[in-house]
Amino acid sequence: MKHLKDAKILLEQGDSAGAIEIIENLLSLSPRNTEALKMKSFIFDSWGRFDESLAILHQLGKLSSSDEDPFEELDRRIEEDRESLIYSRLTPEGRWYFQFSPLQMFVSLMGLMGCFLFLITSPSFFENSSAPVTSGLILSFLSLVVVPWILLLFLNLQGIKKILVGLGGIQVFYGLKKVVYTWEQMGSVVIEYDTNLNSDYLHMIVYSKNTREALLDFDISKTKSVVRARRHFVRLVLSYIDTVSYVPRGKATEYSKNSDSSSTNSAA
Repeated sequence: MKHLKDAKILLEQGDSAGAIEIIENLLSLSPRNTEALKMKSFIFDSWGRFDESLAILHQLGKLSSSDEDPFEELDRRIEEDRESLIYSRLTPEGRWYFQFSPLQMFVSLMGLMGCFLFLITSPSFFENSSAPVTSGLILSFLSLVVVPWILLLFLNLQGIKKILVGLGGIQVFYGLKKVVYTWEQMGSVVIEYDTNLNSDYLHMIVYSKNTREALLDFDISKTKSVVRARRHFVRLVLSYIDTVSYVPRGKATEYSKNSDSSSTNSAA
């Protein structure tokens, strides 16, 4: 029989599927194994099973009152969720979630610094309006000012800008368009994760109730999530949609096909 150290080795290698199998076997023999529960909570959080992961942390807090780790993790998640909600806003229409792009913030900072650098490195031109415009000045202006802001404009036109989750459904605002789906159109949600935790991959896919096609696909991974308040966002969507499945990466298509097959058989 494999032990907890074997699960830790697999987890370090990124093999969460192998690790969870060992952990479940250990917990079936010893449900109060706190180390196994900690690892299970971590894996479930990585798989997008946020509420189950949180429930395990609460369970750990009751089992080991002397162990500070569960409480520290709970505090960390609460603080993370509180900070992330800065990037959302509650209105009569529903909850707005705004895009959080580290790349966009970096380019904005570079553009701002570029403007300052251009002003600092080209004082003679601004002090004397009759000074000739040299090729060096033009090149400096293009590289320090124009290019960063063109890149920023390009990033603003790409991907999701904001999302509204309200009583009527979900509205997704892209660069120049808006997509709207009502809750009646949405039938189920699939959380697709990668069992290799070295790959930061986690998606929430919303499927149509009638056609079983994917209507929306949100990246909710830790470093690339379309919204900062990702846990809150997932919980809110799932509060409106009862049917949710958690599948390994690449299995979402199979899930859709199986749903189609089940629907066809039921109709028959």
